[in-house]
Amino acid sequence: MKKILLTGKLDRTTESLYACLSERFHVQLCVEQPEIIRGMIKIIKPDLVIISSMDLDGVETEIFDLLWKSFSRIPVLVICTEEECSHYPGYFENPQIEAFIKPVSNIKLFSKCDERLGIAESEPAVGVNDPKDAEKEENGLSVKVSRKTILVVDDSPLALRSVKAMLDDKYNVVVATDGEKAITMIHKKHPDLILLDYEMPEMDGRMTLGKIREDSTMADIPVIFLTAVADKEHIAAVLGLNPVGYFLKPLEREKVLKAIDEVFVDK
Repeated sequence: MKKILLTGKLDRTTESLYACLSERFHVQLCVEQPEIIRGMIKIIKPDLVIISSMDLDGVETEIFDLLWKSFSRIPVLVICTEEECSHYPGYFENPQIEAFIKPVSNIKLFSKCDERLGIAESEPAVGVNDPKDAEKEENGLSVKVSRKTILVVDDSPLALRSVKAMLDDKYNVVVATDGEKAITMIHKKHPDLILLDYEMPEMDGRMTLGKIREDSTMADIPVIFLTAVADKEHIAAVLGLNPVGYFLKPLEREKVLKAIDEVFVDK
């Protein structure tokens, strides 16, 4: 799976970009500070760098210079308005750095990322259709193996990235940053299990679960709550909604994988 370093102010736009891109790529969020970006590039070795906004208080030129001079082989995609783009004409003359003009749809974003990454149109788009089957080598033969799909819902992009990294090797993982997006994603992806953050703003985990159970097409999907609050009263309230389980944050990978395996065995 290709790796993307996403940098920009941590606002709703960046969070939406993170959630969208995470359906197909390994995405690492990074604050908009040149030296931190330099360090992250050396650590994760991304295949593509995306800058989600040009409104970075004048630090844009420092970031462009860093990418241009020190990491010239990594393609860069800058998501911006035409006006923002016009302020930095010299940088966009360099084929390494390309402006991607807003508004940007998910389809156009994936297409542009594929183009910058050199992914041919004929190649399978991992994560877009979230196929239930994958192939593995067994005695020299390709064998179909079933891969369950898990929807992770959390308002924190960092939490989403962490959980996705835990599960990616074994499951098809899709993400949503709030309850409304979760409902849309359920209808679109038909997940086998939902990991649902309990403490989300606006439409929290309790309300989201209520919406899920009101709809007969998704009422039977098992839900495991994620919560950062460990006191007895809070846990009792969480369990009172009858999920199949709950995890306390920060999550422990082995415990999470074991509990998920048990859910699928029981099904």
